[in-house]
Amino acid sequence: MFKIVKIEKKHDCSVNTMKADQRHATSRLISGYIIDNLRDLRFEVTPAFVMAEMQKLHGLDIRFVYMFYAYVSSISSWNHCRPVIVVGETSLKSKFHGVLVISVSNDANNQIFPLAFGIAKSENNNSYEWYFSQLRNTIGSCENLIFLSDKHQVIAYGIAKVYHESHHRICIYHLEQNLKQRKVKSEVIKLFQSAARVYRRKEFDLYISDIAKVDKNTYEYLMEEPPERWARSCSPRRRYDMLTTNIVESMNSILLEARELPILKMMDFIQVKLQRWFYERRNEVEGTFYDVSYWV
Repeated sequence: MFKIVKIEKKHDCSVNTMKADQRHATSRLISGYIIDNLRDLRFEVTPAFVMAEMQKLHGLDIRFVYMFYAYVSSISSWNHCRPVIVVGETSLKSKFHGVLVISVSNDANNQIFPLAFGIAKSENNNSYEWYFSQLRNTIGSCENLIFLSDKHQVIAYGIAKVYHESHHRICIYHLEQNLKQRKVKSEVIKLFQSAARVYRRKEFDLYISDIAKVDKNTYEYLMEEPPERWARSCSPRRRYDMLTTNIVESMNSILLEARELPILKMMDFIQVKLQRWFYERRNEVEGTFYDVSYWV
């Protein structure tokens, strides 16, 4: 019998230290269960065979479909961020070859604020509907919520299915890249940039009419997407300064090497990175004696 009389809630151990004593099935342990099969020439011992044997012997269902995780610090602090969530995806470079989905926002100091991460085998409607369902169960929704992403239809599908009360907006940088691929003249692209960024609807109308005069095809292409989805002045909800998915692209760059790791190791890398960010930011805030952030 023992009794806990004191608990220290602050942890200063590294992720590797905390996980060092956890038991895992090693290759030596598994080989002990299948050694007879290795000696039997009738069997071709492949990874699929080992998985089938472990399932038959121990009822282990070795498979992977989806993974979602968000940290408590992100969940509890989300209500203090601007109601704009930027969603992006990137390919994993390990043997798994899946997709990493990332949701981020900006905090009060205009820093990247990671919200949640998801892993799926591929980009499809089912995986994104599942991801956004988990996101809603974790952080909920809020008034005037906006999602910002590229023009991927599967992302739009997931948002529409799960966050039907939110507004989905398009990254103007990706829209600009589409114009460049269509060989649109630089002067027209500059008009588009101005039309997308201005704050007043009257100014938008002037720029978009100039585009129609100079390049009717580009005007018609832009109008295929309602201006409410890409032009700041036309949005019925505030987009603040978040017009592109640059912050999620920055997050992808930070995780560039981690994406080559096995999934669990990649998660460890993300955990260490986020712990360091939140620790440094908390220390910075504790030394602040103003009502607003340094960025403001």
